Parts: sequence; structure tokens; C-alpha cells
Amino acid sequence: QARAPIWLAHRPLAASLRRRAMPKFAAALVVSSLLRLRPAAADGSATERATCRADGDCAAPAQRDHLLLQVATPNATVALAQGRRGFWNPSSHISGSGQWCVAHAPADWANHCDLGAHEVKVLTYNLYWWNLYGSHFRNGNGGSAGHLIASSGGDKPYDFMGFQECEDVGRVLREAGLETTHEGIVGDHACAIAYNKATWTMLENGMDEVGEDRADQWWGTRGAQWARFKHTSKGRTVFVVNHHGPLPVGTGGLCGPQATAWNILKAIGTHAKKDDAVIVVGDFNADAGTATAAELGRRLHRVFTGASFGGVDHVFSSCGGDRVVSKRNLGAGGSDHDALEVVLRV
Repeated sequence: QARAPIWLAHRPLAASLRRRAMPKFAAALVVSSLLRLRPAAADGSATERATCRADGDCAAPAQRDHLLLQVATPNATVALAQGRRGFWNPSSHISGSGQWCVAHAPADWANHCDLGAHEVKVLTYNLYWWNLYGSHFRNGNGGSAGHLIASSGGDKPYDFMGFQECEDVGRVLREAGLETTHEGIVGDHACAIAYNKATWTMLENGMDEVGEDRADQWWGTRGAQWARFKHTSKGRTVFVVNHHGPLPVGTGGLCGPQATAWNILKAIGTHAKKDDAVIVVGDFNADAGTATAAELGRRLHRVFTGASFGGVDHVFSSCGGDRVVSKRNLGAGGSDHDALEVVLRV
């Protein structure tokens, strides 16, 4: 198993190096040549986890290397405030004790999925920005990711799209031919949400810090980008969360997999309203066999799981079962992750 150089593994020194205006392409080149590391289990040992096929079903255990990358400078570590807001009701059960990202399990949880038949089309896509879009690498690869989005959204436009490793959501929308129909919401940590502005009005949005990379593969804190939307004609409200999970893969990072999941749930319970349909998308850096996916899946429906890196990309929702109209793995489009599409009745 490869090991990171000590100057990359050491957080204060790594942060100091980032402040010295190292060009992003140089940093990416160092990462690409030195940091192809295997995922580690929470106890530090290598383990095999369940992989998932392109249809979203988990298959036999396997393990794959994952190129570690955080393409945006993390913002300051901000813990989620304790206490009850919205419909969030914390229990006394905690995970990540002693860390800023310590989390309480929810004491109760109730999903809401309207009886209406309104369909929403959702995309989640890690864009592998430094490599696919970097000017010293593939410089957009002829707009391959945008072409994939355009071709898959031709029959029915996407309502919501969650992008990870996305430094310029405007460019992605332009290359997909969606710059006039969709609006991008820029979040921290190279996350972005885009929505169909003819169909939805954005009510509010934000970003809550929910985790942090572990010291041995540290790139920064990790957040849950969120936004509330209201349908322009039907009045239906939807709460969308976009997440790029902590490293090492499968560990939940500094505070562990349960804490990461509970902090995501806290962000939902704090900012969403009880009648909102909830949709959570992202590259969780956690496959379906991890406690992160399991804890989220206890409160939300795990609607679809991709195949990349053992299945770390997911779509969760308060609407599941017969409310799932369709789901597709769209392929990579030049990224190292597959784009996932889901249509839900909310």
C-alpha cells in the first residue's frame, strides 16, 4: 500500500503549502503521481466492501484505488450548532466524541412524500475537475461532461443537479446548453447545485460543515450544501442536499461514518420544513456497505447507487419504493465517476 509523503499527510504543513500560491495544476500533478492510495477501514486496516453494479444493486465485495482530491480550498471549520431547530430532534446517542464534528443521532425521523404525482428529474455527478477541466490536462475534453448532460436531459430537462469537484458550474451549464434554462448555486468545497429556473424558485440555500478528512488523507472539512425550492405553479417544496464525503474512503473521516451521516441528517432537520420532499445526492466517499450509507438509509430511501470506486455515489430521498419512476447510470463522460440520473414522484 502506497503512503503519502509526510509533508502531505501533516495537516498544518499541508495547509501552509497551500497558502504559498502553488498552482493548482502543479498540486494536482503531485497528487496524481503520489497519492493513488487504497481506501482504509475506520480502524486503519484495508478491508473489502460491497461493490454495486450499474443498475444500483450491490454485488460481491471488491476494492478499488481512489485518487484523492479536494479541488477547492476548504473554508474555516464551523461546527453545526447544537440544539433543536426546525424538526431536528437529537438523541443522547453521540458519535465522534471530543471532535468539533461530534454528532447526535436523531431521536426520531419522519419522511414526507406528497401523494401528488409530480415528477422530478435529478442528476448527481462528480466532475473530476482538475483532470477533466484543468488547462494543463484535458481542458474540458471537448465538453464531454456537458454533452453527456445534454444528451441525457433531452427528453425531459433536469430539475435538480448536484455536482462535486466543480469549480465553475456556469461552464458546465454552458457546455450542456443549459445556461439560459438553469441557474447554478455555488457552494464551498467545489460543490454546486443547479436547478431549472423556469419550474422552480429557490427559497433559500446554505452550506453546513458535517465532517472532516482524517489526518492521513487530509484535504479539509466537508459540507452538506443545501437549498429549498418551490415549484412555480404547483407549490410543491423540495429540499436538496449535495455532499462530497470525507476521506479516507469508507471511514467517515475524522469523526467517523455515523457522525458524518448524522450531521447530514441534522442539516436536513435544521433547515428543511416538515412538508418538504428531501433529495440527497453526492459522492459520499462511502459505499453502500458503510455505516454512513446505512445510517442515512435508516431514515431515507437509498434510491440509487453507482458503480464507481465500489459504489460511492448515491441518491437518497424521502420518496422511495413506487415513487421511483426510473434510474440510470449515464457513464463517466470523461470523469472518473459515473453520472447518475433518477426520476422521482414527489
